Amino acid sequence: MKSTTTLTLAVIAALGLAAPAFAQSTTTTGVTNAQTEQQTDDDAKAATQDATQANAAAEDATAAANTAVQASQAGAVTAEGAMAADANAATAQAAAGQAQAAAAQAEAGADQAQAADAVANYGANKGNAIEAAQAGANVADQAADTATAAAAQAQSAASAAQDAISAPPPPLPPAPPMQPEGSAASTGDVSVTSHPGNSVSSNYHIDFDAMDANHDGNITRAEGKGNADLMREFHVVDANHNGRLTKEEMKGWLD
Repeated sequence: MKSTTTLTLAVIAALGLAAPAFAQSTTTTGVTNAQTEQQTDDDAKAATQDATQANAAAEDATAAANTAVQASQAGAVTAEGAMAADANAATAQAAAGQAQAAAAQAEAGADQAQAADAVANYGANKGNAIEAAQAGANVADQAADTATAAAAQAQSAASAAQDAISAPPPPLPPAPPMQPEGSAASTGDVSVTSHPGNSVSSNYHIDFDAMDANHDGNITRAEGKGNADLMREFHVVDANHNGRLTKEEMKGWLD
């Protein structure tokens, strides 16, 4: 902690306390000199501890900010991770700046409390020393809390930056299942259906009686040669391979 001599003299001059020490046994508020000295001593010690805490928090925040910056500069697995690391590094740096400013405030509060304590111990008029010491202690206490919170934020951001650069890319969506050959496949709003060349399709229809020229209840290749679809599938429809098609064999073709 820096010397408080200059600030002590300033407080003494401001309060008009340059008279010989211990000129009065009590303050203007009725509090004894001993009580005033004890109160200001306690406030000065508390303010000094708060300033020490704030300085430590500022150092932690600065270290965390440096870690976050190094992570952001190391290169990330993904572009998204790089952006997240940069954002967290900026957050850590801002928090470190806040912690450093709070540490400076805590030191100023501690200086004020120590100066007031010096006035209480060595000044003639001790009436405002307690208020000055308490005010300095309050500043130091609040600043220490601010510095501690900022350090925690910086450390959290640094951790997030390190996680961001190592985050793997999201998994690819699963591939659609393979459609068996010859099965129906949907492509948008269009359905495509295929039939193997050796299968009988129910889409084909003929007038059996009209094609059966001799009306013997069978259709020969000669009788069916005018129907290209039937000729293409004749060998499939002809289940017993006798060269003739019956109505039973052509059920899928009948109207």
